[in-house]
Amino acid sequence: MRVVRRPDYYHPNNNIMNFESLKSAFSVMLVFFALSINVSFARIDDRTTEKTRDAVESADPDDWYTLAISAEKCFEKKVNLKEAGKWLDQSLEIAETPFNLELKGDYYIKNQLPDKALEYYVRTMNTIKAIDGEGEVTHIQKKIAQIIKIGG
Repeated sequence: MRVVRRPDYYHPNNNIMNFESLKSAFSVMLVFFALSINVSFARIDDRTTEKTRDAVESADPDDWYTLAISAEKCFEKKVNLKEAGKWLDQSLEIAETPFNLELKGDYYIKNQLPDKALEYYVRTMNTIKAIDGEGEVTHIQKKIAQIIKIGG
């Protein structure tokens, strides 16, 4: 009968060492993965900030829409919020439109300032009605109802 000899590297204690090595390697890989995700999101955030800044810088001085849409993009991505708030204020100084008034109301809701949001939602409805007496304001009314907890 022929005896099959196992390789020298096989030993019951080696399984424990291999498990510990795998566990350590897995931990290192997990940390690396987590860091790479943060770097990826940072790049996306940087691109959003960069693109919106470029758009604002190349916009005409009376271009309220570019300011407002750039602010909206930053708000959605939760980046460059301070500068985006300034852009929205500049947009409102140029022209008060339903779009930028509602966006300002949404901004105040996200910052848990319901009284200020209510003010801007009412201004939004009044602006819509001034532009078109039959203007659709249902979506604004729903936002107001959520603030004052009516019809919730």
